[in-house]
Amino acid sequence: MAETRIIYRVTDVDAPERERTRAIGPETAPWSVFVINGHARRFETRGAGAFSIKWMAEGRARYAVNRRPRTVSREAIMLVDQGQPYDMEFEARSGAQSFCLFFAEPLVREAWASREAGFAPSAETGPLRSFPNLLFRPTARLGAILHDLAAAGPDDEETMLEGRLLAALDEAVGSAHRHRGLAGRVPAARPATRAHLLASLERARDRIAEAGGVGCDLAGLAREAGLSKFHLLRLFKAVYGATPMAYAETLRIERAATALAASRRPVLEIAAAAGYDSQSAFAKAFRRRMGAPPSAWRT
Repeated sequence: MAETRIIYRVTDVDAPERERTRAIGPETAPWSVFVINGHARRFETRGAGAFSIKWMAEGRARYAVNRRPRTVSREAIMLVDQGQPYDMEFEARSGAQSFCLFFAEPLVREAWASREAGFAPSAETGPLRSFPNLLFRPTARLGAILHDLAAAGPDDEETMLEGRLLAALDEAVGSAHRHRGLAGRVPAARPATRAHLLASLERARDRIAEAGGVGCDLAGLAREAGLSKFHLLRLFKAVYGATPMAYAETLRIERAATALAASRRPVLEIAAAAGYDSQSAFAKAFRRRMGAPPSAWRT
């Protein structure tokens, strides 16, 4: 029997007869979670209330929190803190599926406290007030949890549903905790400015990760981040300890090192996959990063 009060609601603007709600767990439970699994071709709403995780299982949604636009999709999750008003709309020819989780404040506090000993946010500040509309790429685990929750629906077994919901909250708070630490490295005075700049840097870093460090150039990364090249260079190094190009090279070499250790592919082939035009250039970069040439590393 679940110890958390869970309300799971399936909504369908285009087919109201499909809507249904399931409530599980004791009504007197100190913790509560509200789930909205919404389907529609066109939909818009305004909201405010509990801390929430916004995700799109299908399609894209445009949010505005504190007058800052954000696009939520399968690849981009947004966290909205308690009491923060927002507008949301989406339009899709073939329909979209919005998946939102709302968690009661005591539950969020418990999850945050498990990440940071001694941290006790007040009801006025909230645990994530420094990130009024934190947008981030979900971890592989969080993405899998949300996909399972949306696919299983309200018919999921009670304890399994509760476990997945609490795991989703833990992963989301963990991402916020990591962002908070990184934001502290951004050289800016105001917390909101630091959070905004960090979101820009994360876009550039995600672009590097998606490409495996290959084919990235400073001008393209600066456009992705919405910053000048000089601003990106300075901020990226302050937060991640390396310039964007050095960060990309480290990623390329680390993946090449894994390929060398796990396969018998020719070194020249691995060098080309890592974006190097010659084996000598690859060997030089590899030795600089790993402390040994590729052949010795493989041995």
